[in-house]
Amino acid sequence: MRSRTARLLASALVAALAAAACSENKEVEASGGAQRRSTTTSEPDGCDPPEPVVTCRAPGGTLDPYLPESPVKAEGEPIKVGTINQETGATGAYPELTMADRAAVAFINAELAGLDGRPIQLVECDTEFSPAGSQSCAQKMVDEGVVAVVGGIDVFGTGIDVLEQNGIPFVGGIPISMASVQNPISFQFSGGSWGAMLAFADFAANELGAKRVSILYGDFGSIADAAQYGRRALESLGVSEVKMVPMPLAGADFLPLMTTAADIDPDAVISLTADTGCVPTFQAAHDLDLRAEILITGACAAPKIVDDAGEDLVEGAYFNTEGPVNPDPPLPDSSLYNAVIARYGEGVPPASAATVSFRAFMNLYVQMREIGAAALTPGAIIDSLRAARDFPSFNGHPYTCDGEQIAGLPSICSPQQILARREGGTLRQVTDWIQVGGLAERSA
Repeated sequence: MRSRTARLLASALVAALAAAACSENKEVEASGGAQRRSTTTSEPDGCDPPEPVVTCRAPGGTLDPYLPESPVKAEGEPIKVGTINQETGATGAYPELTMADRAAVAFINAELAGLDGRPIQLVECDTEFSPAGSQSCAQKMVDEGVVAVVGGIDVFGTGIDVLEQNGIPFVGGIPISMASVQNPISFQFSGGSWGAMLAFADFAANELGAKRVSILYGDFGSIADAAQYGRRALESLGVSEVKMVPMPLAGADFLPLMTTAADIDPDAVISLTADTGCVPTFQAAHDLDLRAEILITGACAAPKIVDDAGEDLVEGAYFNTEGPVNPDPPLPDSSLYNAVIARYGEGVPPASAATVSFRAFMNLYVQMREIGAAALTPGAIIDSLRAARDFPSFNGHPYTCDGEQIAGLPSICSPQQILARREGGTLRQVTDWIQVGGLAERSA
């Protein structure tokens, strides 16, 4: 039962974070530390796969200071970077995360001269969905002498302690395990379920004026923890009644769950579900003729889910995202990502959780460029990330890794969220960046 529950948790969070990562910031101008230029403006690029990415990129992206005018190939002794991911297994497999890392490495080595001319070598390891596999992968990274590990999906996260014992940073990925958001050598560029929950709480109380709110959440690990953050936030914002509705991650019947949520005649219902839970949530709200506003994870805005649920059932729902919705023209970072995947990422589904892996790898690469190959060590990367303040993030909100962005979750560096509403068959952005960290501190 535990493995079944954990598998469903992983699937739900992957879908939610992938949806959040598909559209990114249009008007962020970061400051401080190593800021090079704004990521505000761009013209859409016209890169075709046969063309080198650096020759047809859109200007104004996060990587601009590090891109040569023409491709420069890396040569010499490689620098090892690891990736730990659940690559295979009947309980769930997420190869697109590792595939995105491979595409990033291929681009860096073929066009960006690697790191000061030295190529990056990707050391891969599959956890095979087990605590022992997570630890074994971490030990492999120690034995291989990697300078850092880029995270993928690791539900158990037991290997992170092994990395900490050996002073190796764990960078990005999908923050599912509690270790991924609490270990001092972990650095996460997503707010995960905590960021989504706090943004929903802020919006429900301050924008919708809700006085009674029900929260549906998977009764497991990080999702349950995020739900409690949301409860405390709502109470601190003056919401008079918050009803917690835990749901099993395996075989949940959403109609009785939604009936329980409706008991308090809520002004808003927040649903921390994704993947297979999306359509049943919309259907149950419709069957009960629920008048409450529905706030649900961004995964549930995916076209297939909207098609399966029916446009009428999804109309009016609110979704979280970790970037602006439908920016026009496309953001330069998004254009570069699409060009890299087209040229170097054969088989990678672009609009997927691959965006999260690619962002993490590019953020790590920029830190490595700032340090330089001669001074590069795992400790130097940890120190550089810990010192980051409003540092530009590839396709995301600038990050600050001071351990204080969300109280109790020191590894989260950029928890900010944006909300959008389904209107007339499309998503309309309804907020700017929501600074959820302050809300977390108030409600701690």
